Amino acid sequence: MSKKDNYELIQFLDIRFADPISSLKLINNYVITGTMMGRVNLYNISNNKTASLSELNSENISDISYNEKEKIFYVGIGDEEIRYFFIDQLNLEPIPQNQPINVYDSDITHTNNCENAFIFLSPESLFRIQLPQIDDGTLKIITIESQYEIKYFNEEKELNKNEIIKHIKQTLPTTNYIVPFDFDGKRFLWVEFLSSTQRNLCVSSIPLLESEKPFKIDLNKNIGHICQAKLLPNNRVFFVHSLNKCEIRDLDIKFTLLEQFEHIGEEVLAVDICFNEENEKIANPNGMDNFIIHKNKMLSNNEIHNKIDEGKFKNRNHKEDEINTNRVLETSDNVNKIRIENEENGNNEYLYIKQNIKKEKIIDIKDICIVSLDIDGNVNLFKNKKEKTLFNLYELNTISKDHKDKLFFSMGYAYYIKSNLNYFCISSDHGCYIIKDNSDNN
Repeated sequence: MSKKDNYELIQFLDIRFADPISSLKLINNYVITGTMMGRVNLYNISNNKTASLSELNSENISDISYNEKEKIFYVGIGDEEIRYFFIDQLNLEPIPQNQPINVYDSDITHTNNCENAFIFLSPESLFRIQLPQIDDGTLKIITIESQYEIKYFNEEKELNKNEIIKHIKQTLPTTNYIVPFDFDGKRFLWVEFLSSTQRNLCVSSIPLLESEKPFKIDLNKNIGHICQAKLLPNNRVFFVHSLNKCEIRDLDIKFTLLEQFEHIGEEVLAVDICFNEENEKIANPNGMDNFIIHKNKMLSNNEIHNKIDEGKFKNRNHKEDEINTNRVLETSDNVNKIRIENEENGNNEYLYIKQNIKKEKIIDIKDICIVSLDIDGNVNLFKNKKEKTLFNLYELNTISKDHKDKLFFSMGYAYYIKSNLNYFCISSDHGCYIIKDNSDNN
């Protein structure tokens, strides 16, 4: 079997004329697409069935997220509202329309702020950044305060009930020309222009604490126009510049270069990030302020204290009633490593207490998998610090000749790729291709 025969088109989700895909999500066995006119479609890989969740909305589908714990898809309708769908509803006809989560307090506020607002969704929250609107007849770049807000979803939802459990409004120091790139639930990534030739790459914790300032690093002339950028665990960033040059860097004061490679092919249109499965369970990509890893499971601060209060943990060098979580036995990369003993089985375990830092030692570069799509139809994989081409859309026998003759990426839309390395979901001028890897090493 040749390499191109390893990859098979298993479903194609078409789009209407002049209604391109504006958002794409692959999670478990579900693919969900949203379009510029507000159409939302779902494909269930397990039973090979498709369903229409929404035929039309007032604005484009701006983002999609998924809460694994609650089995809920969140769908952003522009910057206006968030609709959500339960997994167990997805096979029902018709799909129940849940009461939307409003982004704004009123229609007037929405009208006044809609033009320059961006929405990002995480599994637990919605983040809206309001870019500054300055119209003084010039192109002058100035420092300004950008308004943003974050609303945290209530996880204990009932049908037609969706309270917001926390709502925070703050300002962020930026310039009046910024390009938002990514939000991972805890951090916001953007590039801001200081002049026509000078730029900063910026990352801020969300919400921003009073004592904190956003991380900002000057992008030198060797780093060309950034077209793709993603936040990584361990306080790192991946980005593509100058069309096809890829870099992974530490978000430190030196902006340390960790890895660089040139995409095999021309202009990169889309990227997606995933991780080796064995590390994904204990990774902490969102940079929580404090965390504990116990039996390959992250515990919250409350769970830590509850276990200590219950006498589940004891410091190996202390009596049971004298637990001191500030006793540092080993220190590495600002992570305090405290050896403990589990009373239940006597095994040695470790508490990792992170104190207002972002670095973790869970994900190594070799565990990062970067899937990229270029304008020539190449789908590449960077894994184990090497890049290779997996397949080319024009070479797949299961894709129609008509689509190939009309080209896949000629309209200049925003394009997307999502992958878990078993399936690849790719948006194009024609719709969304869902491709399966049938090889033995997927």
